[in-house]
Amino acid sequence: MFKAVAVKGSQPTVFERVMDFKASLRQAMGVEPMPFWQPCKTEPVWVRKVSIQFSKTILKSVSKLRPNGEINWRNYGRCIGIIERYKTFQEHDVPHILRENKFDEITEYEWSKMRPQLGEEQARQYYLKVLGRPADDKATLDEIQELVHQREIEQLNKIKETAVFFVAQQNAKDANLFFRGVGEGYSLFLNEEGEFSGDDRRVNVCLELLSMQNEIEKMRRKLPAMSRNDLRMELKKSPDFEDRGQAWFNNVCDDIELSMKGPGPAHKLKVR
Repeated sequence: MFKAVAVKGSQPTVFERVMDFKASLRQAMGVEPMPFWQPCKTEPVWVRKVSIQFSKTILKSVSKLRPNGEINWRNYGRCIGIIERYKTFQEHDVPHILRENKFDEITEYEWSKMRPQLGEEQARQYYLKVLGRPADDKATLDEIQELVHQREIEQLNKIKETAVFFVAQQNAKDANLFFRGVGEGYSLFLNEEGEFSGDDRRVNVCLELLSMQNEIEKMRRKLPAMSRNDLRMELKKSPDFEDRGQAWFNNVCDDIELSMKGPGPAHKLKVR
């Protein structure tokens, strides 16, 4: 079991945050835990609430495909369609999103300022574990991530090949249901623009909140106390934030139990 070692008094790295959220999302969906990952248990309640909300919105259509003991050929096809859309997302949508957000314009100096917060060595050690390589392997993080990506694509292709071979042994009616499902599954989770098909108009703001999780936790501990309006003003600095007013934002925060009074050590006032 891989466990990141947290430094006392430091914020969890971006890698830890992402992995803990993935683990939380899997738990909300009722699927097997992340391989080799032991959650750091630093996840705020509101983040867990976001994962639960996602399981009921953007992932609801996926959870409905869970097998119930009988083969549903249409749902089987939908699963393969989702896999194919995911592969397209990885190969085409992700590079476009990165360019659109100008990640390719980040300078080496800017990267050097961000790297201590990213947890690159944690990520490298984790993926070495996943690949079954020794901890003293000299491969770079980029090289290791490429190997992990290749393995994932190979596994997905094998699932598709097995499905097509299996369907070829069935009658025309079942095969028709399967291939109809493939087309439906392609846009069941992600549409052609790479947006979530089950978006309830709150997904984007939740993603924005997750992206600044460390900053939010700092804000929740500040004195004088900061408000949800202060948080909304911070979010408005992002060009991707779709502001629909304070009342709407308050409702979003209520749903995920995001209070600006965060947990943590009591603040001590300095006495002169």
